[in-house]
Amino acid sequence: MVGMNEINRSYQPINSYGVIGDCHSTVLISPDGSVDWGCLPDFDSPAIFCRLLDAEHGGYFQIAPTGGNIPGSQRYLRGSNVLQTRFASTFGEIVLTDFMPVETLEAWPYKAMNNNTWRAHEDGSCHCLVRIVECTHGEMPVTVSLKVSPDYAATPSEVALIADNKGAMISSAQQHVALAMIGADLLASCTMDVAQAADEWHQTITVQATLREGERLLFALGMGRSAQAARRLVEVELHQRNFDVELAHTLHCWRQWLAGCTYQGPYSEWVHRSALALKMMTYAPTGAIVAAPTTSLPEELGGVRNWDYRFTWLRDATFTLYALNVLGFTAEARAFTHWLRNLSYTDGEDLQIMYGIRGERELAEQELHHLSGYCGSSPVRIGNAAAQQKQMDVFGEVLDCIHLYRRQGGFERYGEKLEGPLWQMMQTLVEHVCAHWQEPDSGIWEVRGGLRHYVYSKVMCWVALDRGIRAAQQLNLDADLPRWIMIRDQIRADILCHGYDTSIGAFTQSYGSAALDASTLLLPLVGFIPPDDPRMRSTVDRIMESLTDKHGFVYRYLSDDGLSGGEGTFTLCTFWLVDNLAMQGRLDEARSLFERLLTYAGRLGLFSEEIEAQSNEALGNYPQAFTHIALINSAQNLRKAEIRLSEHHTDPVIAAIRLQKR
Repeated sequence: MVGMNEINRSYQPINSYGVIGDCHSTVLISPDGSVDWGCLPDFDSPAIFCRLLDAEHGGYFQIAPTGGNIPGSQRYLRGSNVLQTRFASTFGEIVLTDFMPVETLEAWPYKAMNNNTWRAHEDGSCHCLVRIVECTHGEMPVTVSLKVSPDYAATPSEVALIADNKGAMISSAQQHVALAMIGADLLASCTMDVAQAADEWHQTITVQATLREGERLLFALGMGRSAQAARRLVEVELHQRNFDVELAHTLHCWRQWLAGCTYQGPYSEWVHRSALALKMMTYAPTGAIVAAPTTSLPEELGGVRNWDYRFTWLRDATFTLYALNVLGFTAEARAFTHWLRNLSYTDGEDLQIMYGIRGERELAEQELHHLSGYCGSSPVRIGNAAAQQKQMDVFGEVLDCIHLYRRQGGFERYGEKLEGPLWQMMQTLVEHVCAHWQEPDSGIWEVRGGLRHYVYSKVMCWVALDRGIRAAQQLNLDADLPRWIMIRDQIRADILCHGYDTSIGAFTQSYGSAALDASTLLLPLVGFIPPDDPRMRSTVDRIMESLTDKHGFVYRYLSDDGLSGGEGTFTLCTFWLVDNLAMQGRLDEARSLFERLLTYAGRLGLFSEEIEAQSNEALGNYPQAFTHIALINSAQNLRKAEIRLSEHHTDPVIAAIRLQKR
């Protein structure tokens, strides 16, 4: 029996998906109740559900009214990453609750790169996907379809139904999936079948039942390390767990964590949802943070710019920690600094721009030609060759992250000090910048068209020196301060001389180029130049004139980058423009752009990486950490600008009105 909606089901909009996770991995669930993407038990595990990247061959796990003609509406339960999808008709209503149980939301600091003790926490019985479908009134026929496609749909598998409708086990050479069916004994009409397609390794398990008010089905899907372990999960372990208690505990954990948020101001619901999304992208066993939990969602429909983001970019991770820090969350920064301190490298030359979530250095890029890609966008890639690129900006971002953590009292809060191995690491990074800041690199956008002297990379070299100098001065740490200060001043002078083009009135993408680049919007945000400096004001104006679409949304750049095809506007960069406008006192423009951008989120408040300028469709990997980082920062900067304006306004009535709006 073929699962409903399997044939001719179109691709869903990227930002229509709900996302749930347990700080080990995530799954993406469409409004029609289908899990279309899932890598279990970890972010970087081979996908067992990948219909998102191939509607015909990819696996999925769908629970919905039989016939598939009743639309679903999704929402998150308050203050959590627990998702509910509601299907209602004149005959009845069912509610689908999806969650991944969490034991705790605290990160487990990484002890040593070669220490595998963390794997004790990776037992497949601990981490699973739980799906509860319940009829809230009337009655409704329900069809459950499960098609597991191990190893990105590349590995043959076998399906075994367990006696007494307890569930099923799907095993391949690489992965062993356990589906436990709990509560079927209450429903005499419940049936379970297995259908096998012609190519034998695309099997579909179908469960059908008519649910009446108060009746429900519960499915728990986990991973075993062997076929025997998966069978035990189905027959014993998952049935022994009380998932109602685990749901209550999971809700409590998410809400308790969010209660630590110190942000009070406008757009708080957006800020909270972004914070929850960022937390969901942290990897609890090590403290690493992924850039996004997906791979190969295209930057251009039908194009080749499809990358794997399930790794830890030092840049993205430090930006994430900055956003969480300003909201009052510091445990994540502590865990990340432990992970950072234990990375395998000997000097700055050996430091990579990105690593696997356990600190892996080898992230070999390969193409999966058997998958057609989202809406035919191929190739589908796993791994990322950018890991071998030289990007000088990461040194400044890492040092800035530690600087912020220190400035906000993180070390004192946990009884730690900067002295010792962490300061030695900082010294190593600063010294590497001193020796290499004059060299070209691949830049923040990881272009594959050759090395250049990128302005943003030079600025972050300046940041690296600046943050190292501040730490040494304020804590009286051992450092060659006179030389560091001299080189910092040299870098600044070099940027102002070669990075600003007086003929166009803007900081440019790279030395000797007239091309604009949105990364220059970060210059005032990292303290390199005041936001109201005439050079920065004119840079903002030039970007608004020449690097935006009809909505005022910002492209990263429009110059040649060595790749074919194009891309959408970069949501992150548009938030940077909001920040600059707010810091320059152009508050109405900033707020208007910010609120216009919010309308392009999905219904659940989640953003992908880019927005297509003509169709307004979401593009790129999803949810994108960078975008949610920028949303949080922009909300903060708008609030600060409102406060400054109110404090300096002489009319007490207008000032009071502005304060009320905050």
